[in-house]
Amino acid sequence: MTPKEAFQKIHSEISVMPTEKLSLREAFGRVLREDIVAQEAIPPFDNSAMDGFAVRADDLTQLPTDLHLEGELAAGEAPNIEVKPGACIRIMTGAQIPLGADAVVPLEWTTEINQETVRIRRKPERGTYIRRAAKDASQGTTVVKSGTRITPPVIGMIAAAGYDKIKVGKSPSVAVIVTGNELHLDMTSPLPPARIYDANGPGLFAQVLEAGAIVPDSEVARDNRDDLADQIRRGMDADVMVISGGVSVGKYDFVQEVLERMEFEKRFWRVRQRPGGPMLFGVLGSQLVFGLPGNPVSSAICFQQYVRPTLLTMMGAVEIHPPRMKAKLGSSVRKKAGLYHFVRGKAKWRESGQLIVHTTGPQASNLYSSLQHANCLIHLEEEAIDPSEGEEVIITPLPWAVIG
Repeated sequence: MTPKEAFQKIHSEISVMPTEKLSLREAFGRVLREDIVAQEAIPPFDNSAMDGFAVRADDLTQLPTDLHLEGELAAGEAPNIEVKPGACIRIMTGAQIPLGADAVVPLEWTTEINQETVRIRRKPERGTYIRRAAKDASQGTTVVKSGTRITPPVIGMIAAAGYDKIKVGKSPSVAVIVTGNELHLDMTSPLPPARIYDANGPGLFAQVLEAGAIVPDSEVARDNRDDLADQIRRGMDADVMVISGGVSVGKYDFVQEVLERMEFEKRFWRVRQRPGGPMLFGVLGSQLVFGLPGNPVSSAICFQQYVRPTLLTMMGAVEIHPPRMKAKLGSSVRKKAGLYHFVRGKAKWRESGQLIVHTTGPQASNLYSSLQHANCLIHLEEEAIDPSEGEEVIITPLPWAVIG
């Protein structure tokens, strides 16, 4: 099936997680499950944007002008004095604008003649350096909508709206199992002949955390039925299971066989895509099970395209896919018709405003460096054949990278 059809099948099996209340310090990376309404106007009063002097603009028709200094206002101090004609009040950034004042003159525009007299050398327009009440949000307006992924600015906005605890979606638990006799797990000892270090386990672990989910543990199953079955049983308490490797048709690929003995209900196997074609998906009881190919790039991209949006949906997120952007190929790409390609790319803005994308080099699914150096995926539809330099393509940013 196509990648679109595959995701539709996955999406039809997803159940949204229940909610819990967390403090703002605990909520980063989660998904908000209530609308945030401003308890007060933001900001709640007119305040100064600069350290300087609160003045009446009409007093500054001629420059320089000397004004009588009548007092001082610090941030957090309620104003109990009024700016009278011919006078000014020293004011700090964030302090409430006193009655009578309609502008703030920055310190840099002034000279203090003595303790009672301030000389104004430049005239501000009425309203200069005054941050108006409710400029950010009026009282009672929704400032953050339910379904929003909680980032640092979102936390700041929620705090400004007057909340200290919020309702969020619980984080799904994800059991990660990597398979293979070739995996060498003792990083303190030399690499034995015919063995490789495990890249998929740590890589998938990190991708789960980036998505906002949790990993109770990650396990390694050797290429035998009994060990694989034991590891699957250990992971059945999680909300989602991700198995990397052993899903194809090789002599030692036992994942499908072992799962089917456990009453696994297969929804699909194989997607018309590269990399990651022999992907498996189904349900084991109430658990969603993803069987990802063992090549590290295939595993990581299948997670990015299918598992990550599944986890975000389970948490209640509205936006589960990265934005689709148009770019022009900086060089031609080899591609056969009939398969959807996820090509690792490096996109960059030119001074002209044109977004140009190049591949990160050889695209074999065992070359982790092709993903490490990428900041996006280039999406090449099934019908595309060898797109040429200058051709417009769709790219999606990778969540851990920046397009500069």
